[in-house]
Amino acid sequence: MAHDLKNRVFRFYLKHFFSPEFSAAQSIAEQRKVFAKLISELSATEIGKDLKLSEVKTYADFERIPVTQYSFYEPYIEKIKAGKSKVMTTGKVRYFGKTAGTTSGKSKLIPITRYIVDNMHVRGTLFSLSRLHYLDEGIDILTHKNFALPGGVYEKLSPSGIVVADISAIMLRNVPLAFRTIYVPGVKLITHPSWDYKLNKIAEEVSKADIGTISGIPTWHLAVLAKIRDEIHFNKLTGLWKNLRIFFHGGVSFEPYRKQFNDLFGRDDVIFYEVYNATEGFFGIQANIQGGDLLLLTDNGVFYEFIPFSQYGSENAKPIPLEEVKADIPYVLLVTTHNGLLRYVIGDVITFTSTDPYKFRITGRTQEYINAFGEDLLLSNAEQALMKTNAKFDCAIKEYTVAPLYINIESKGRMQFLIEFKKPPENMEQYAAELDAQLQNENSNYKQKRNHDLALSTLEVIVAKEGLFYEWMASRGKMGGQNKIPRLVNGRKVIEEMLELNTGAR
Repeated sequence: MAHDLKNRVFRFYLKHFFSPEFSAAQSIAEQRKVFAKLISELSATEIGKDLKLSEVKTYADFERIPVTQYSFYEPYIEKIKAGKSKVMTTGKVRYFGKTAGTTSGKSKLIPITRYIVDNMHVRGTLFSLSRLHYLDEGIDILTHKNFALPGGVYEKLSPSGIVVADISAIMLRNVPLAFRTIYVPGVKLITHPSWDYKLNKIAEEVSKADIGTISGIPTWHLAVLAKIRDEIHFNKLTGLWKNLRIFFHGGVSFEPYRKQFNDLFGRDDVIFYEVYNATEGFFGIQANIQGGDLLLLTDNGVFYEFIPFSQYGSENAKPIPLEEVKADIPYVLLVTTHNGLLRYVIGDVITFTSTDPYKFRITGRTQEYINAFGEDLLLSNAEQALMKTNAKFDCAIKEYTVAPLYINIESKGRMQFLIEFKKPPENMEQYAAELDAQLQNENSNYKQKRNHDLALSTLEVIVAKEGLFYEWMASRGKMGGQNKIPRLVNGRKVIEEMLELNTGAR
């Protein structure tokens, strides 16, 4: 009874303070308010004074601010590390959110204040829960435990005392006391920096808990669930946790893993719910129960701008505000936030599927694409091709990376897919041919280059040994948390490192 009352009160709170419905007019109005608030706040910081934000009165004024990459902020980050205040934020920096650095290999530090935790990340979480309750009134999220799998808390810097951690760990460390009891394992264990240490202790804590929800990156949950299965020997997760109903996921595309999780959960009414929460801010939530499109969060302390991906990196690249975007065009996402980031390229490419409300899909990364032969291959192209091919051959994959094998005087170029299969196809040659055909269907430029084998020959599938990708991640100190395996790499370095570990698989 107490749980029923708590859930009813929580549902009422969400509905009235975090509207689950979105419209274009509402979103544009919210963005204008967010813009004004951010300019006013950041004008009082050192970075704001350097950029003369006090002179910015309109969006047209704002357009003189340069588009920025992380290198622009490094001198300011060093001042914050040294203990200086009001450098990029008006509030005290308590944390540095550590980004994964998936493609570049270099982690970045983003200033995080308590205000940012509460008014961007926690607020985004509450919007996601409000939308979920709106879509399914039977949700009782406070009744059962949440098996969370965040990143780690790594170190405390001197002399500033700032803690370096993954944003998911920062959020968990700052969960309101009223909700902290629903999380398992304990916060101290689950935010420990050592992946191996956590992995060996998690199974014992969660196996006997009444788990109703799971949250985290799909790839790392698969690794942990495999470890739990080795120790507890369950068949389906809902046999182990009879009240398991929801999996909150993000960080990587869920589609390559959907079939595995469907099989693993063992019931038809499980909800797989995606959230788009990055170190820099909480940007989107799943629009429908079935998955797919995300709703853009426009009242969450983030001002958005967009550069058409086709223009990105050119001299004529011009950011546009939300009201000017169009559907079906890939855009590079820029954000201005309470972190002190201004017109900042976070690295994601999104494509709007609707402009009322503003719904979108993450279709790539600015550094995670392949254009070795003029094909402009996006992450979404590879994922869709893999998903359709896997369905046709009734197989499943654990991890994959794609890289070009360059043209030389003696041979044509080709794409190399390094894939670790959970369930391999019976005929690898036929699988590769179908994958090549599907990739041509997804990307007309690739199809053109493949025409009569003019520039490219049929793609190559290399089978990765079991555990290869985790072995590679471990060799780079990138295990667990928010760390992600690079999918598309516009070069040979990453795949050559993997192939070296994958002895004899060339």
